Amino acid sequence: MTVRYNLISYLIGDGIKNIAKNKKSTFSAIIIMVVTMMTVGICFVIGENVKAILNEMENGYPIEVYIKNDTSDVDKATLEAQIKEIQYVNSSNIKHVTKQEAYYQAKEKLGEGAVVELEGYTENDHPFPESFIITLTDLNKLNEVVDKIEGLNNVLGTSEGTKNDTNNQSNGVAQKTDDKKSKAEILTSFNKNVNIALIAIGGILVAFSVIIIGNTIKLTVHARRKEISIMKYVGATNNFIRAPFVVEGIIIGVISSLISVILLGGLYVWIKKSLIGNALKGWLQNFGMSVGIEDLLHFDQMFTQIIVIFLAIGIGIGVFGSIRSMKKYLKV
Repeated sequence: MTVRYNLISYLIGDGIKNIAKNKKSTFSAIIIMVVTMMTVGICFVIGENVKAILNEMENGYPIEVYIKNDTSDVDKATLEAQIKEIQYVNSSNIKHVTKQEAYYQAKEKLGEGAVVELEGYTENDHPFPESFIITLTDLNKLNEVVDKIEGLNNVLGTSEGTKNDTNNQSNGVAQKTDDKKSKAEILTSFNKNVNIALIAIGGILVAFSVIIIGNTIKLTVHARRKEISIMKYVGATNNFIRAPFVVEGIIIGVISSLISVILLGGLYVWIKKSLIGNALKGWLQNFGMSVGIEDLLHFDQMFTQIIVIFLAIGIGIGVFGSIRSMKKYLKV
């Protein structure tokens, strides 16, 4: 037990000595690892925020369900219950818009044009129907849900549907426009494309980092080829020779991970406060969504995932690069 402990201590100590002895190559390896991890980390952070915001937008995307005129209160309650039972409808987030509220909403949307457009109408006498405003738990199921809703009794139409009711025009219900349709489609397709793009970019970055860092470690091993040959000639086993280099790779990986996390955290907080918030809010307002800097993820929400990713990249590449780079020098 004591012999094994002494052996492990020797190998770890030798690995640490190698780092101190080869400062230039160690520094180069750390710099390359930090740059690689920072790039991967930035992609990860952007991806997580984009996914979180898009999911929030999808869950909050409003769909209006127009109610036929002269529908009784009992039938309205029945209709609401039926809508809640439909799969993918967020049953806890349904708002009833009365006929009076519909008038004032239209007035607000029309702005200055309301004076002309709504001339002769009052809050109790106008063409805008009552409605339920609903959201979905999965916007990908939009068409499926809309079809089911439009098949219910007392439904005049929806803001996202294509139900062709002859009463629609007389009641002032606008059919879905291409622009309105594209917004829902943009959200879902963009969300999918972001996931695919980030996975591809992450894979490419890791592949490049393996090659670059592997070559850096190879240079370090090459500079110490005589030392390896001597150890091999005096009877040292391959694992005994390899162990200090593996320890060195692990230490470099851990150091690079810690530096990367600190740099990425500071950069994220600075950018979040100074740049992204206002630009993000302005872009998202195009979708009618009130989302801003407060909706971005906090760094501590991603910290565990980031540190795991960095350690996996750093230690994995360090160990793999060390073992791979030593192969030909162990063939003595």
